[in-house]
Amino acid sequence: MSSPVLPGSSRSLYRDLLAQASAGSAAMLSRALAQARQSMRDEATRAQGLLARDHLALSVKLLDAHASQLCMRYPQALDDAFRRHDAPESRLGVVATQGLRLDQLELMDESQVHERVETARAIQHMLLISESALTEFNTYVCALQGHKQVTASRNPLRPDAYVAALQEVMDEIGLPLRVRTAWVQHVSGALGAALNAEYASWVAQLRGQGVQPAVFSVRRTAETSTPQHVTASRGARAPWSPQHRQTVLTLDRLRRLMAGELAAEPCDPKEAFARQFAQEFEVSSDQPPVDTGFEATVPAALEALQDMQQVDHLVSRMAQRPGFTLAPKGVPNAELPVREQLMRQAQAQGMAQVLSLEVVALMVDNLVQDSRLLLPIRDLISRLEPALLRLVLVDARFFSDRQHPARRLLQEIAQKGLAFGSVDDAHFNVFLVALQRFVSPLASMQIDSAEPFELALKSLTTEWSQAAARTDVSSQMDTAVAALEFAESRNLLADKMVAGMQSMAELQQVPQSLLDFLFGPWAQVMACAQLNDQSHADDPGGYKALVHTLLWSAQPELTRKNIDKLTRLVPRLLPTLRAGLRLIDYPATKTSVFFDVLMQLHQQAFRPVQAKPATQERPDLAASLLGDQAHWVAPAEAKASGFMDLPDDFAGPQEPVAVEKSAALLEMAAPGYGELGALSVGTWIELLTNDIWSRTQLSWISPQRTMYLFTSVQGKTQSMTQRMLERLHGSGRLRVLSEQSMVDGALDAVVQTAMLNSLDLRVV
Repeated sequence: MSSPVLPGSSRSLYRDLLAQASAGSAAMLSRALAQARQSMRDEATRAQGLLARDHLALSVKLLDAHASQLCMRYPQALDDAFRRHDAPESRLGVVATQGLRLDQLELMDESQVHERVETARAIQHMLLISESALTEFNTYVCALQGHKQVTASRNPLRPDAYVAALQEVMDEIGLPLRVRTAWVQHVSGALGAALNAEYASWVAQLRGQGVQPAVFSVRRTAETSTPQHVTASRGARAPWSPQHRQTVLTLDRLRRLMAGELAAEPCDPKEAFARQFAQEFEVSSDQPPVDTGFEATVPAALEALQDMQQVDHLVSRMAQRPGFTLAPKGVPNAELPVREQLMRQAQAQGMAQVLSLEVVALMVDNLVQDSRLLLPIRDLISRLEPALLRLVLVDARFFSDRQHPARRLLQEIAQKGLAFGSVDDAHFNVFLVALQRFVSPLASMQIDSAEPFELALKSLTTEWSQAAARTDVSSQMDTAVAALEFAESRNLLADKMVAGMQSMAELQQVPQSLLDFLFGPWAQVMACAQLNDQSHADDPGGYKALVHTLLWSAQPELTRKNIDKLTRLVPRLLPTLRAGLRLIDYPATKTSVFFDVLMQLHQQAFRPVQAKPATQERPDLAASLLGDQAHWVAPAEAKASGFMDLPDDFAGPQEPVAVEKSAALLEMAAPGYGELGALSVGTWIELLTNDIWSRTQLSWISPQRTMYLFTSVQGKTQSMTQRMLERLHGSGRLRVLSEQSMVDGALDAVVQTAMLNSLDLRVV
């Protein structure tokens, strides 16, 4: 049995694994391209339409011409993809959707959407082929990276990395879009099978090298879990079946809605079918007959018929959806007639109206099902749906304009609602009453413009601004920010001074405890004096010059030779040290520890030389000087900003719970349990302090991202260093609730649904 590998060996094995994958990628791609070439030839023989056969023939011809060039460039492109391994996760049902947002979709054209869908479909195909081997391989890759639990996104050798590398090479060669799409479609099966074999081989290799796999963890986060937008079972039907490919909400239709290109498309099933039938089958009598490839057009006609069924299904589903409120079953829904009326009106006006209502309905569903918001807030958002449905029938800017009054209103409700984790939280009742006063009336209004939403938004923001002014939150924030900005500047300057001191020869002759003092508190003293000095002196306070004196006095073998000099220096040395430490308000308890050590060093000058120095080093002294923080914060700064120290009972990251490997497919994307990433101002988090979870919002990040300031709904500030943030997150004491706008996230989830409809592959 192989011995477990050490951390250093793990890093080496990890680098070797990436190099091995890159080195073998050219041969793997060559074999996959050969199979893709044969697949395209076989499809060409089955193709009925002339255009389809010509397109496949051109794709094969270009593949023959560029295959060697593709294989030659592929390893470098794959190396680049490995370095970008922090890209969105490639999990079943989420692939190629998380990276696509609604505002990005607006900027894409039809060909780009088509390429995005086909790429996502290819990755899905590869994932299905390699699923079992990849699941186990993830455990070993995460272990090599030093992680105790598995997160699929940490593995840079995922199938989407291989597809991304292939696309990068194809872009460099300058191939036509349709050819690139055809290659990706036909190479995905072979590449997926090759990766499946590679994953299994690498697992056996790493197991033989003694690598202990990481374990999967399941965390119960019911109070903060995000809604599951994908619910259909993968096993219910075969993927990409023709009878399910076309749905009402697809990525292309959503793009056309955003671009205003759906306005002319009829929604009436008969009219829509008549138009498509005419386009596919009818030929003008004054034109010569042409080869229509009748067999190839039959699927298009069937899709048109299916479109009719899908529209009818959508209208029926919208009319029969549950009530707007979260009331118990059996309570009549007074808004149902309004929804039926809106759907009839939309069906008569065109697909754009129907799709607009569907997008709003899905967006509201996503918000209402999101348990990060308290039930009363979700109930109010649900009751706001009729007004939003009426609005998008007359104002489609809601989707494209983030500053639209209705969108901003919904955003303010959702984002500020994240401040409350319980209905018993302070100020929640005041918040809810304001919503009921200014927002609830919108549900019963006849909406013909955005003006009612603008008025409600203005009333709400005015109410909140007045409340904030009464609690003086702004002044507290300004004080905290000023304190933390100075702390960061002082710490950065202290780091530079430490770098300058490290070249001093005397450092080799003094005990470690003295170095800890010089590189810790005294560097802070020198930096603080320089920042406070307005005269631009080279050494304000003489604190830099004191370093050489202190180093000499701490070397008994030197001070014994010049007792008189030591006697003259000590009366001036000690007061200057104490004055400097008072400058940064250094705690007296920690100061006394250092002075005890220094006095012992001085006393040795008056004693005979001993074989072993009498000074007893304090192994805990370094930790006592600056504490457990990478950046030191003075007591006054800590008080002004609510600076957080690690709790006394902090025990580091919690051990994950081992579960069966199949749980990888259920790996949660709940906030706070993935990678921490780069947080942005406005992010809401939950903190566990004194066994109580509390919510607070990231209000400020220091220029160098070393300090973070959070503010609760009560106006209480809390600050911490980057290291503290990472350690709390790693231990499970900090959870990220929302890194983006709630409304943007709900709309982006609609894009994900449209993508999955386009892929025609829904999984749990």
